[in-house]
Amino acid sequence: MLSAKAAENAARLAALVHMLEHGPSGRIAFEEMCGAARLVGRHLNEARRLLADLDTPPSLAAAIRLDSWLRHEAQATATNSVPTKRIHQYGPNCVRDSRDLRAALAILADRRRARLQECGGRRSVAINPALLTELE
Repeated sequence: MLSAKAAENAARLAALVHMLEHGPSGRIAFEEMCGAARLVGRHLNEARRLLADLDTPPSLAAAIRLDSWLRHEAQATATNSVPTKRIHQYGPNCVRDSRDLRAALAILADRRRARLQECGGRRSVAINPALLTELE
């Protein structure tokens, strides 16, 4: 269990901060403890995120990364589609191979999040517009 010693680690971190700022005497301030607790909380969240990736099948993890990247890319470029050429160049490493990209797009298409489209010989990925309004 990740959080079993979180409170103890926060107390130790607060003590270290106090020692660095004030020396070995005096009491640990409430603000020092709150700051240490926030830092330990961030580390716990990151550990949970990393461990969750271990349980996720690689194809689904690639689709999740692609979905996030596509939505942010579409928002940054103010469009609802991203050329596949751009995905191959700048997208997540896990989908830069055509086969991996097709597999990830199949998962996203099944969930109605994105789909591959072709117009005038150019391929792009169209993102469900409802997902783009969630980012605003």
